[in-house]
Amino acid sequence: MTTPIVTILTGDIVASSRLGSGELDKVMVALAAASEQIWGWNTSAQHPAFERFRGDGWQMAIPRPALALRAALFVRANLRSLGRARDSRISIGIGPGKIAANAPLASASGPAFDLSGRNLDSMKRSARFAIGWSDPHPAESAWKAAFALADEISGRWTVRQAEVFLRMLPPDAGTQGAAAEALGISQQMVAKHLAAGGDWALRQAIEAMETPE
Repeated sequence: MTTPIVTILTGDIVASSRLGSGELDKVMVALAAASEQIWGWNTSAQHPAFERFRGDGWQMAIPRPALALRAALFVRANLRSLGRARDSRISIGIGPGKIAANAPLASASGPAFDLSGRNLDSMKRSARFAIGWSDPHPAESAWKAAFALADEISGRWTVRQAEVFLRMLPPDAGTQGAAAEALGISQQMVAKHLAAGGDWALRQAIEAMETPE
């Protein structure tokens, strides 16, 4: 039987030593909630998979490789909405992997898991996003470049910009007006935050990755 292809995000919280245990717990709760929401983007019946490990480390599986950039940005938006200093390194590994239903993610295994963890350990100090494939991918260089640019753009988000992107990043996001009502600001202010946060460029990159070739 062929081992299925899975998409694994492995990360660790930036400057976690400056956080008290309560604040770090809040960050992990936000990550677990993000995992639940990301699985809601997909029709798959598989249960969301999220695991905290090594204190400030975490890992999650997402439904499809094409959602990798949208998911990474959504995770960052969740964290940044808690405070501008909240952030995580995120390494994405795509390849074969086994995730047993209703079993802890820590018990899963495969090249995607190994690659995700290995690339996290080798990330450049200034980088927050990384992506890799266990087997060669025809668009690998383009995807890596898009991830690097998305990392640089989203790394400048303010808390309010992150709150807006949190509302607008899901594939089934509502209108800017709905986001404005939820956040208690005007639609014009939502549009201003999106523009300042690089929405037009990020959306082009996301759409390119999610459009079947």
